[in-house]
Amino acid sequence: MIALDLDNTIICYDKAFRSAAARLDCLPDGTGFSKTQIKASALAKGGNELWTRLQGLAYGEEITKAALFPGCVEFASAAPRGELAILSHKTVFPVIGPRVDLRQAALDFLAGTPLCDIPVYFFATREEKVAKLAELQARALIDDLAEVFETPGFPSETIFHLFDPENTRPDWTASPRLRSWHEARHLLIEDPIE
Repeated sequence: MIALDLDNTIICYDKAFRSAAARLDCLPDGTGFSKTQIKASALAKGGNELWTRLQGLAYGEEITKAALFPGCVEFASAAPRGELAILSHKTVFPVIGPRVDLRQAALDFLAGTPLCDIPVYFFATREEKVAKLAELQARALIDDLAEVFETPGFPSETIFHLFDPENTRPDWTASPRLRSWHEARHLLIEDPIE
């Protein structure tokens, strides 16, 4: 079993964040900005409250502008049937802003993709996510948050793979670091280490 994180691992929210930032008038100056640059702009213009509101919009109403990360579908297609599960640490509603069911928005998004048959589990806390990982006896987890790996109780038999397509953690050495889903497919599906 290979467990996959959802937000910013399977789903790329770049366009959703750009759209949300435009709605809230906190786009950075220039063009071609990343989520990291949008976050910095939102924090500078309105602090954590604006950033929190922006996240709620991106993960809720603006999720229709999101996309799957390149190579994710090919990874899932190459995996043996029943080998994948999606584990998401996601609140039900945004802390600030429109009351949109964020979990249902994510499920609706996935329903329109080739990943629609992969089981999805939602959790309120990282600890619950880690407990499910242990219950599933997953051999691997692909996740963009190192904090999940650092959560007490993370199963020793599960290999954590940090998904880092923007190279934000070049110093990460605690476990394998993946720059793309192509790398993930090669490492975990085509040439797995048993």
